[in-house]
Amino acid sequence: MLDPKTLNPSELRFIAMDMDGTILDEGYRLSPHVTQTLNHLQKQGKKLIIATGRIYAAAYGFLKGAFEPDAFVCTNGADIYGPHGARIATHHIPRQALHALAATGRHHASHEVLFCCYVGEEWIYEHPSAMVDFYEKRSGIKGLQRNFDSLAGEDILKFLAIGPHEKLLPIREEIANSVPGLLETVFSHETMLEIMASGVSKRQGLEECLRYFGGTLEEVVAFGDAENDLEMLKAVKAGVAMGNSHASIQEEVAFVTESVDEDGVAHFLERLFGL
Repeated sequence: MLDPKTLNPSELRFIAMDMDGTILDEGYRLSPHVTQTLNHLQKQGKKLIIATGRIYAAAYGFLKGAFEPDAFVCTNGADIYGPHGARIATHHIPRQALHALAATGRHHASHEVLFCCYVGEEWIYEHPSAMVDFYEKRSGIKGLQRNFDSLAGEDILKFLAIGPHEKLLPIREEIANSVPGLLETVFSHETMLEIMASGVSKRQGLEECLRYFGGTLEEVVAFGDAENDLEMLKAVKAGVAMGNSHASIQEEVAFVTESVDEDGVAHFLERLFGL
């Protein structure tokens, strides 16, 4: 693990960060310490970029009143927004993959496993699950029950499987075998498997966002805690794993900070920028 003092802070114009497990704790709370630090650096000219699995409405809603990010990489890179909510780019699930995904959802949906998708600002599930209430609280959005076949022709940002990790692994394998080359799968939490169009990731979304601002990955310090953050963390100049992230994540990146409960993002930025 490297010391942040090995970095040149003047070269780092962008601060990218995941939300859940990075700046939001398990109760979906944002620390005043983190908020104050981010606002201070933004006033100094740093641009703040949120990189999250959440859709824009949910991400913005959780942060409203705390700080105003300069951009959002949402839905794991499928939906990207610049200042004032202006959409920069969007990437939908290939329509030819819908039939296979619906079949996978029906095969694996159970009391323990929720299989759902996002169309615009709505998330949709076909089969009820004990996880519906959990995900409504986590997302801040009430789910809608619909037959997946009725979604043909609609623009779907992502599918999501929620449940015990051991029950999600076969879903990942089935998707890889049923529609090879069409989709990306990545864990945002051990209990949450995200499914997007091929090539979609937080790294790709961040790169699209940086092109909008005229920046590069070499000018970014980024924070994250999960598998869906790893590609981004390894690509930027300073990738920082949270202290609460799995050891396998921490081993892959150059920097590790304190946990989300210890305001790890704020402490690393204070050390880096001499606050």
